Amino acid sequence: MRVPKHSARRSGFTLIELLIVITVISTLALIVIPRLMGASRQAKEATLRGNLFQLRNAISMFQADTGTYPSALTDLVAKSDGSNLGITDTTAKASYKGPYLTPSGGIKISGYPGLPRNPFLDATETDVTKHWTYDSSSGTVSCAFTGSTLDGENLTDL
Repeated sequence: MRVPKHSARRSGFTLIELLIVITVISTLALIVIPRLMGASRQAKEATLRGNLFQLRNAISMFQADTGTYPSALTDLVAKSDGSNLGITDTTAKASYKGPYLTPSGGIKISGYPGLPRNPFLDATETDVTKHWTYDSSSGTVSCAFTGSTLDGENLTDL
């Protein structure tokens, strides 16, 4: 018995089928990858806003207790007995009820656990002045990293 040639089975894909699959995968990657990158950026921005909120809240509590703004951000994590405190006024030092930021996450900047990090910087950066800019005369703190949010707002203006 003879088997017709056209009924013989082939295994594998044709070149056209492979090109179609590659095109579909490439199109999906072009759609998905930018969205994932945007989600990462949004997460960093949300973390930055949360960290700034924590710092500003701690500065407000420090000022309410002592009547003066901290001389440096590191004063917010000073021990509760007032040691390592940057302020010289003895009345303010006596009314200090800190630390106002606690090292719950074990984050260390300049050897001070409890100060939050700027999520836009490398995790190994330990210089607090590269993370945050702080004006001790007005008690204002902002992001030291220059750049803009996804909405176009400057990170230093948050």
